[in-house]
Amino acid sequence: MMRKLKDLSTGEILEIASRFQVEGRIQTVEPFGNGNVNDTFLLITDCGHPYTLQRINHDVFKDPISLMDNFARVTQHLSQKFKDGHTSLQTLVLVPALDGTSYVTGDQGNYWRVTEYVPNGLSLEVPQSREHAYEAARAFGDFQYQLRDLPGVALIETIPDFHNTESRYHAFLQALDKDPCQRASEAADLIAFARENESLATLIRYANFPTRTVHNDTKLNNVLLHETTGAGICVVDLDTVMPGCALHDFGDLVRTAACSSEEDEPDISKIHFLPDRFSALVEGYLCGVCDLLESVEVEHLAEAPQVITYELALRFLTDFLLGDTYFKVKRSGHNFERARAQFQLLRSMQEHAPQMKSTVSSCLTAGPA
Repeated sequence: MMRKLKDLSTGEILEIASRFQVEGRIQTVEPFGNGNVNDTFLLITDCGHPYTLQRINHDVFKDPISLMDNFARVTQHLSQKFKDGHTSLQTLVLVPALDGTSYVTGDQGNYWRVTEYVPNGLSLEVPQSREHAYEAARAFGDFQYQLRDLPGVALIETIPDFHNTESRYHAFLQALDKDPCQRASEAADLIAFARENESLATLIRYANFPTRTVHNDTKLNNVLLHETTGAGICVVDLDTVMPGCALHDFGDLVRTAACSSEEDEPDISKIHFLPDRFSALVEGYLCGVCDLLESVEVEHLAEAPQVITYELALRFLTDFLLGDTYFKVKRSGHNFERARAQFQLLRSMQEHAPQMKSTVSSCLTAGPA
């Protein structure tokens, strides 16, 4: 089961934070952000210096040490790219522990890290303008492009088969067969829709595309935009950066940034795919990724959002059937609402599928923005 914040006191969190090389004495600590997996806190020192403290969820990330090795390698590489002027994007900066390592361990097998807080950053659940969508896509495209030459051996898979949609479908069927919480009857319509769209589970197989170092969790709120200019300034939440398929990154960004609502909107009448936002995302992504993509990737750009939306809907629905053991939930039926919202978005995407293909073709013809 997911560990709750109440299992730690403020004093215990402060003790963990004091084991890092922060500037000054930590004065305040408070929960920060709305991530579904890790626990995050904002630290403020008496020097006015803010930091971000995170507890890595080792129920989800089974090998936190290797994860932190990935994290350090990626941030060091991107930091050098920034210093050399190859990119305008900043990267997260790890704050070493007192012993010089990149993390500390706590009770109950917990692993903790601290990063410097990125100032002037705006994190959005849905874009407030076409420019926000463009900049977010440009940032994630640039992120992929800058990591094309990451030296050394391949990063480890922090969550094996993370974007294996076919595997997610089989996991859904297994959960449905077991139905340990007797919830299948509540979700009969969602289950039927999932079965009707089974073909999406095999439409984009990772093995059929070039292997790239990708983010794998490109929700809009995982890129910081400048609070004044709206320009992309930093890609965050790097725990799932590992070998993967570029299309999954693009598709997941479209899922959150070309939708009229947040991903858990309970009123499905408010959920619509936004073609104009999609156009901005295609333009921005193609600008950021430069000449990285091969033709087979470009050919599937318009289909990727449907696949990843279907995949996440399956994951929410599976977690609902199993009793909410993976994603954090804020209320009873939260995962059901999430799954229903994603399936509604998928329906809207399917209605706009011809237009999505036309948009990609037009952007390719027009060239970089």
